[in-house]
Amino acid sequence: MIEQILPEIYRIEIPLPRNPLKATNSYYVKGEDRSLLIDTGFNQPECKSAMDQAIQLLNIDLNTTDIFITHIHGDHSGLANYLKRPGNRIYTGE
Repeated sequence: MIEQILPEIYRIEIPLPRNPLKATNSYYVKGEDRSLLIDTGFNQPECKSAMDQAIQLLNIDLNTTDIFITHIHGDHSGLANYLKRPGNRIYTGE
């Protein structure tokens, strides 16, 4: 599910299969020159499918979209490597 929160800011619900939390939220902030994707979901087919659908529906260009991981738990960072492109950067804290 994709929900527009504000103009150019979207919440992307990423399912968490076999997890009691059921889903996590990823956020996409569309900028003029660069955009930002916050958190990614597990590295599992269901999460990849939901993220791929969001990329298509929101017309996300991963080459100009940086990724911010709020923390290193797998449900927030699992797809970072899958989404990494030569033109983007991944940010996280220590």
